Amino acid sequence: MPRRRWLLLAPALLVAVAAVLPARQAPPAPLEPLRFMAGCWRGEAGRGRVIEEHYTAPSANLILGMTRYLRDGVATGYEFSTIAWEDSAIVLTPRPEGQRPVPFRLTVLEQGSATWENPTHDFPTRIRYRRVRGDSLVARIEGPGRDGPRAEEWRMARARCDG
Repeated sequence: MPRRRWLLLAPALLVAVAAVLPARQAPPAPLEPLRFMAGCWRGEAGRGRVIEEHYTAPSANLILGMTRYLRDGVATGYEFSTIAWEDSAIVLTPRPEGQRPVPFRLTVLEQGSATWENPTHDFPTRIRYRRVRGDSLVARIEGPGRDGPRAEEWRMARARCDG
């Protein structure tokens, strides 16, 4: 085949080959299964307090979270959190007011539920989030206590995201 004719056919040949090759799909985003946490949540926190939690939708590598505790409309405590894809693991790092950040590695991921653990931390050693009844989110922390195992749990309903 003359060289000039080949040059004219080359683009058409590439298009034809590309059409029959399987399309490459983007790899699944590792944080996508945690989308159940995204949004704004509010619930009773005991002793007259209210808990509010806000989580961003997952990007490919990061979810940002904010928690605050209220009593009579006044903030009494807060925490910032990241859920990040780090070194092929999903890591939750809470940053409670006045305390140093402590990472927890994801150990269990099921539909609508995630558990992170850090067995070297004093309390908690386990953090779990799960969706229940569609529009409710339950946060639970647990670990060793002075008098045996200790756990705290907060049940939150979906709330309007003001801002």
